[in-house]
Amino acid sequence: MAENSRFVPQRRDVLKSMLLAAPALAVPALAHAAGMTLADIRKAGVLRVAMALNPPMVMQKVGGEWYSFNPDLVRLLAKSWGVRVDFVATTWDVIIPGLLAHKYDMIGASISATALRKKVINFTDPYFMAGQVFVVNKNNPKHLTSIEALNKPSVTVAYTQSSIEGEIVHKLLPKAADRALTSSSVGDLIAEIESGRSDAFAITSTLRQPIMSKFSWAATVPASDTGVNPTPVAWGIRKEDTDLLRAVNVFLAKAIKDGTVAALLKKDITPANSGLG
Repeated sequence: MAENSRFVPQRRDVLKSMLLAAPALAVPALAHAAGMTLADIRKAGVLRVAMALNPPMVMQKVGGEWYSFNPDLVRLLAKSWGVRVDFVATTWDVIIPGLLAHKYDMIGASISATALRKKVINFTDPYFMAGQVFVVNKNNPKHLTSIEALNKPSVTVAYTQSSIEGEIVHKLLPKAADRALTSSSVGDLIAEIESGRSDAFAITSTLRQPIMSKFSWAATVPASDTGVNPTPVAWGIRKEDTDLLRAVNVFLAKAIKDGTVAALLKKDITPANSGLG
C-alpha cells in the first residue's frame, strides 16, 4: 500500500542504498541520542511530517495542499496533541534517509513495514494491509479467474517498470508474457486492458475498490482487498524516538477502535482520489 503501488516504484537497489546510507545519515542523530519525545513536539508546537504522493492514500492539490487518508489522519494526530502540522514534501526514494537526517519528525505517508526497512527505522502499529492484485476484464474469453489461469504464455500482463508489482508478476506468473510500461499512470494501465494490448495488469490492492467501482468490466485476481503479498502499512519513526513511537501508537489504537480509521478509508479511497477521475 501503501507505497507498494505503481505510483511509488520500490527497487531493491533503492532500499539497499538506504541501508548503506544509514550509518552516514545517523551521524547527525547522535546529538539526539535520547530520542525525540512527545514533550519535545509539544514544546516546539509543531509536528514535522514527511509526505510523498501515493494515490489514493496521499494526494496533493496544485497549490500544494495535501489531502486524502494520510494527511487527514495526521491532522487528527496533531490536533490531539495540540500542535500544528508542517508537511514536508519528499519522494519515496529519499523518504527514509530524510527521516534519519532529521529533516522531519516522522513519515506520515503510508509506508510498507518490510523486514528490510525495519532494520533502519521503527514502524508504528499498522492501520492497514496492502498487497497487489491483477486487474482483468471479467468478460475476457481466456477466463482469467485465478493465478493459474494468468500464468500462461497466451496471457499478457502489464505493470510499471521497476515497481514491486513487476517483481510480483515475475514471481507468480513466470510463464506469462510480461509488458513493462515506463512511468505509467493508472490510466495507462487501464488503457492496456481496454485496448486489448494486455490481458491483465498488476497494481496495489489499495486501488482495487476504486477501479472496480469506476469500470464495470473490471475484476481482480485474487478477489481480495489485501491481494497477494499483503504487507502491514504504517508510519515511520526513527529508532531512537521510542517515546514518540509510543505516543503515536496510543493515538492509532484509539483511532482504530473508535472507527476513525475505517471512516477515513471509506471517505478517501475513491476513484477521484485514485487518478481515475
